Amino acid sequence: MDQITPHGTTPVRGVQDNVAAKIREMGANFNPEILAATRDLYLPLLKALDWERVTITSDIQYGDDATRNLLDVHVADDKPSGPAPVVLFFHGGGFVEGHKNSEGPYVYGNVANYFAANGMIGVNCTYRLAPGAPWPAGAEDVGAAVAWARANIAEYGGDPDKIYVIGHSAGSAHVATFALHKDLQPDGGHGAAGVILMSGTYGINPERVNAAYYGDDASKYDAIQLLGNIEWGDFEVFVTAAEFEPIMFGASGTQLVAELTRQFGRLPRFKLLLGHNHPSPTMSMGTSDETVAAEILDFIQGPGA
Repeated sequence: MDQITPHGTTPVRGVQDNVAAKIREMGANFNPEILAATRDLYLPLLKALDWERVTITSDIQYGDDATRNLLDVHVADDKPSGPAPVVLFFHGGGFVEGHKNSEGPYVYGNVANYFAANGMIGVNCTYRLAPGAPWPAGAEDVGAAVAWARANIAEYGGDPDKIYVIGHSAGSAHVATFALHKDLQPDGGHGAAGVILMSGTYGINPERVNAAYYGDDASKYDAIQLLGNIEWGDFEVFVTAAEFEPIMFGASGTQLVAELTRQFGRLPRFKLLLGHNHPSPTMSMGTSDETVAAEILDFIQGPGA
């Protein structure tokens, strides 16, 4: 576990109009080319930030897999004197790829750095991938990381009773499955104060199923998909979708919101992230574009936080 001080985390204000215009030009699509183009837009902005005041303890093993069950803890030098809220982040990657540090400490270390710079403890997580780790391995890894945080985060100044978990894309499916499916939780429950589910898919479409993760036996899909099998506890849920991403993400997110509302009589928070595409919301955190980060910060610091 190396202690390193990266180059960046002083949030600034204002929106990058040129970035928004280029995202709009890409349209409501997502593919490897759009992922690369979006990364090219944000990486220079992330590299230009001053991150000297955040220290990272990297590659802490939280589960059995020594190469994938790893997390980094981000702590600002001027952290609060009392126990601070904790934010765990799980990246996307279509269930079969992705890493917590896909571009060194910048992507997705920027997410954990943003929350560290705002008086919290940021935790950036990597998890096992399909096909070697099929359903429900991703959700199990979320649970293992939360359990690690509850047992250890106080050593870093964190409050184990104020753990918030963010998942993006495939990471969102894993976070949602763990948090909203009690069969995958320990006896005491999932242990989170709230979850932020960004651009995930929560049902299984047999025509577009990721068989590497969910398997190819369609007779099992109804039982293992989250939609139709939701159990909501006493915690807060925030669902987001991006304006310029394939409609399946927004459709699945609104289905989740509708089911939670109908089944439990509580309306979870929902936000359509205007001007963003599928990968841009997480990459924007810490830059001058706070259209995403400020919403999540408000959710965490709001009533019950």
